[in-house]
Amino acid sequence: MRMFTKRWSITSILYVMFFFVIVMPILLVTFLSLRAYTNILLSNITSRTMQTLEQVSYSIDQDTSRYIRTFAAIASDRNLISLANSLHQSTDSQDQFRKSSELEHSLKNYLHDMPDVVSAMFVYRDNGAFFFEGTHLHNINTRMNETNLKMTPLYLKALQSQGRVLLFGPEENKLIEGNDNYVLSGAIAPQYDRSFNDVEMIYFVIQASSFENLSESTSNRNGSFIILDGNGNIMLDTSLAKSQNVEKETIQQAQTKTSGDFKTVVYGEQMFVTFLTMERMGWKIIYMTPNDQLTAQVKEIYAFIMEVSLAGLALFLIVSFFLVRSIVRPIKSLIYQMNKMKSGSFQVALDLSGPLEIYSLGKTFQSMTVRIQELMIERQEQEKLKNRAEIDALQSQINPHFLVNTLNAIKIMAMLVKATNLYEMTDSLIKLLSSTFHRDGSYIQVTDEIQNLEKYIYIMKVRYGDRFKVEYDFDELVKDAFILKLLLQPIVENAIIHGFYGKSSMGIVKISGKRNRDQLIITIVDNGRGMEQRTIEALKNEKNVESLCGIGIANVNDRIRLNYGELYGLSMKSELGVGTEVIVTLPLLLNNPDRRKPNLS
Repeated sequence: MRMFTKRWSITSILYVMFFFVIVMPILLVTFLSLRAYTNILLSNITSRTMQTLEQVSYSIDQDTSRYIRTFAAIASDRNLISLANSLHQSTDSQDQFRKSSELEHSLKNYLHDMPDVVSAMFVYRDNGAFFFEGTHLHNINTRMNETNLKMTPLYLKALQSQGRVLLFGPEENKLIEGNDNYVLSGAIAPQYDRSFNDVEMIYFVIQASSFENLSESTSNRNGSFIILDGNGNIMLDTSLAKSQNVEKETIQQAQTKTSGDFKTVVYGEQMFVTFLTMERMGWKIIYMTPNDQLTAQVKEIYAFIMEVSLAGLALFLIVSFFLVRSIVRPIKSLIYQMNKMKSGSFQVALDLSGPLEIYSLGKTFQSMTVRIQELMIERQEQEKLKNRAEIDALQSQINPHFLVNTLNAIKIMAMLVKATNLYEMTDSLIKLLSSTFHRDGSYIQVTDEIQNLEKYIYIMKVRYGDRFKVEYDFDELVKDAFILKLLLQPIVENAIIHGFYGKSSMGIVKISGKRNRDQLIITIVDNGRGMEQRTIEALKNEKNVESLCGIGIANVNDRIRLNYGELYGLSMKSELGVGTEVIVTLPLLLNNPDRRKPNLS
């Protein structure tokens, strides 16, 4: 089945080449540059954010450590706890007032430099509580019922961690009004014997200024802070959507490592999250920033680069259009002139233009058309000479035909006088000469070549008697192969005339043929006198010989090499007193090559 291959035009090839060689690399470099710049920018932002988180965590660590130390000092002050116990046990109002003033004075001594502490409440085991309001004014209502406080989870946690200060955030400060003002609470259960101590819990309310300052610092930015305690409870949340499920997923993801960063999606918006764990408290501080805000500068640079790239690309396309046109137009003109020449018109009129290579191509084409016209004239002259040679060749056939006709007359006369040997010899000579003069082609099948050789051998036996015999051994496959005419007769003639000369015993010529891959190997072996090497060389080079057909061994070897090439031909080896072996190497031709030759006349 015929296959059709789609071929591209030079214009398409050049445009595709320009795209992959120029446009694609520019786009690839732009993309990789922006990606690298984005990574560097995010790395710098992450580094700066981490530094900010470290500073914030240090400030919060300092404040919370100060709260814990102060609250622990109050709970471990035996005199202060005794005074609180006496106040609770006193029934005299004046004594209660005096002890209450002393207790407040002692607390002010501890809290005078801590304006963040809003209030403190001493909760007794049975009932009742002592409430202390801080030294600074606050807009937070911290008075609460101690019974309700005892029922809260934070109260139970503090009792279970006796002697240890616990801090609680907005999620657990359910009883404090005004959680939006970043209120923390602290609780500690004094570690004294129950018989001595009636104070079950000391509860503090703190308006954390560091949290408030942190919130104010993020109010003018799109980012937000979340601070978690060691149990994952929210201590501070400056985001707009507090304690939502998506945000809790972000918190859970941040709790898997000590520090780091990742990207997440919050309400359809991609956020860049950076987190860090505080060294002292074990709290975790999280900072979330919209990814669009971080990459805004990158997008501006990307837009600028794309505008410049598009402008450069447009300029490049314009330049490439004129460049391609300057190359393609001369080629199309050249193709047009070639088509004219193909139709038989050699009147070429080329507009030589374009680059050097195209100009040289057009110049060469012009020279080629001139040369073709010269060759056509020479061809016509050669045809005239050839026709004349054919006429001379026909004339030269008169003599061979006359010779064959004369031999036919002798054959008839021999038949009439019943001279059998003369009849057979004349008949063999007629067939041998007819094959030699035959004009139908240069090739013959091996079988026919052997038959012609038999005619020659019959004539030689009439001449020399039964002093020799010929044996044949050909494979069936090679008998139908085609070889050049009269290849074997000169070799056999040389064996009979020269090899058996002066030999008293029976001469034997063995002729065999076999196939060796794509070659036909014919071997002629005789048991004659043999030859020296110089005689072999002389036979190969001697072309003017006297033989029945006027063809010598040198002629046979030259015919083989001229028709088939240097890989084929004759090889001879001989030994004096033993005999001679001639090997003929030919291509194995199973079809007649004469039928494939075009008629050049």
